[in-house]
Amino acid sequence: MPDLTTNGSHASAAAGRRASEGTQSIQRAIAVLRLIAMCGPQGLRLHEIAEGLALERITAHRIVKGLAFSNMLQLDPQARRYTLGHTAYLLGLNASPAFDLRERCQPTLRRLADLTGDSVFLMVRSGHEAVCFDHLQGSYPIRTHSLKIGARRALGAGAGAMALLAALPDSAVEAAIAANAVHLPRYRDISPARLRELVARTRADGYATNVQTVIADVSAIGMTLPRKEGPAFVSISVASIASRMTGAHLEEALHALRLESDALGRHLDDARVAWGGLADSLCG
Repeated sequence: MPDLTTNGSHASAAAGRRASEGTQSIQRAIAVLRLIAMCGPQGLRLHEIAEGLALERITAHRIVKGLAFSNMLQLDPQARRYTLGHTAYLLGLNASPAFDLRERCQPTLRRLADLTGDSVFLMVRSGHEAVCFDHLQGSYPIRTHSLKIGARRALGAGAGAMALLAALPDSAVEAAIAANAVHLPRYRDISPARLRELVARTRADGYATNVQTVIADVSAIGMTLPRKEGPAFVSISVASIASRMTGAHLEEALHALRLESDALGRHLDDARVAWGGLADSLCG
């Protein structure tokens, strides 16, 4: 007579393995999308995706092929680079009405841009990265910057991203530095040791500074929006050419940024719908 208990155990184990493999495939596909999003419009070649995620080339090829088939990715046939596709764009449009954070923050960003004359950025923590949610130019805009709306940076790469990194507990800071170690060489003057130094300085000063650490001749200051519950996951930064972000102008920009960040943080805490499930959905 067949051992039904044994057969049932084998079937259960096989089902568990299939579920685990399916979860791993989903996680890898999401990691590919995030990596490509971090690199912006220039995209990545297949070998760069494989190296960036420590995947076998054949595994990376299988994932990007599936994502390209569904238009989550698109391939430039000449450059052989993958970028986010039309479906990813449409999904973002469909998700945006649920997250009114950008709309609620725009008056603050506009005031800061008008007061300082500088470029102002709204950054949101997403895993081990910071995403640019919005960007407004003042009367004295930066001619060259790499932060476009939707662009991703490693936590700590830039004033807004550093403010977000420094707001995390030490264990989470170390996890983010380890996760982003492979990406840090692409930035101008950032290393794990440098990030730890800047985290300590940011916590001591109460704001983050970026003195040409990402882009030559561009400096910035950044602060998180305070929350009553949980670590901060939104920051605002003010950026200008390095020679301008000094002395009296730096003090004026810092004063305006501190007042506006505190006021906006209180406003969003009072209007809880703005936070909604955004922290849980983006910061995990």
